Amino acid sequence: MAKSFLIQTNLDYLLFPVELRNNPRKTNREYSKVVTGIIDGNEIDLNYCSPVYELVPNSEIFPKIEEIFRSKGIDFIVNYYHINHVRFYAKYVITDKRFEYRVKGTNDIINFSFDFQHSYNGLTKYKGVAGYYRLVCNNGLTIPVEEMYKYNLSIEGKHTTSIVRSLQQFDALFEQLINNFDTVNKAITDKYERLGGIWVSKPEDRIKEVLKAVNITAVENSKFNTVQNILDRINKEANINGLGYNGKVNDWLIYNGINQYINDNSLNIAVPEKRRDTDTKVLEFMLA
Repeated sequence: MAKSFLIQTNLDYLLFPVELRNNPRKTNREYSKVVTGIIDGNEIDLNYCSPVYELVPNSEIFPKIEEIFRSKGIDFIVNYYHINHVRFYAKYVITDKRFEYRVKGTNDIINFSFDFQHSYNGLTKYKGVAGYYRLVCNNGLTIPVEEMYKYNLSIEGKHTTSIVRSLQQFDALFEQLINNFDTVNKAITDKYERLGGIWVSKPEDRIKEVLKAVNITAVENSKFNTVQNILDRINKEANINGLGYNGKVNDWLIYNGINQYINDNSLNIAVPEKRRDTDTKVLEFMLA
C-alpha cells in the first residue's frame, strides 16, 4: 500500500519560527536566499530561492483565518497537516447548525467547510477554497465549478501583499456567505441532489465508467482491486441502518465512494491539491 507523506499536526507546530536569509554559500541568483526554520529545536534549511521570493509565515495566515471565524461567532473544528515541514494544509469544518445540510430523504449530513493551503517552498500555492464535509465518512467534498466561480468561493495569492489582501477578501467573502447562505447552499446542494436522484442498478459498471472518464487507473491484481474497494465502500454506506439508502445505490453514493478512495492516505500519496483537482473532475463528469 502507498504511504502518505501527509502528517496530521496542530496549529502551534505549524507556527515554528521561520525566516528568509542570505545564503552563506557562493551560488547563482536563483539560490541566493534560504528559508530556514527552527523545528523541534533544530535549525533546518527549508528552501533555496531567489531574492524575488517573499516569505509569508504561517503565523500570518492560519491564526488570522481563525480570528475571522471567531469574530463572526462561527463555530468550527479544524485539522492541520504538513508535508516535510514545507507544505501546510488546514481543513476548517463549520459546525454551526446554520451551515448544515441533510440530503433529502436521508440522515446523510454535510457541513460547509474551507480548505487552506500554503508552503515555504513554492510547490503548493497559497489558496483557500470552499467545500463540504460529509459526516458519515469524515471526508471533504468539492463544490461544482460553476458555483465555485459564481459565488467567488476561492481565494489565492502569491506574494505578501496579495496574501494579506486575500485574507481581507476572505473576511468579506465569508460575511457575504453568511448573509446569503440559503441561496448559495441551495445552488450547490441542488447539484448534489441531482446525483442522489439517479439510482444505479449496476454500480460496478458505473464506477468503471467514471474512473475511465477521469483517467484514474483501476488496479486489479491478487493484492488489490480498485473497483471492488470503491464498491465495498458504497455498499457499506448503502446498508448503514438509519442512513436512509436501504441498500440501494445512487450516483451520490458512487461519487462519495470514489471521493473516499481518492482521499485515502493508505492508498494515495498525492498532495491534497492534486486530490481535489481529481475529485472535481469526478464530480463534473457525473454532473454532465
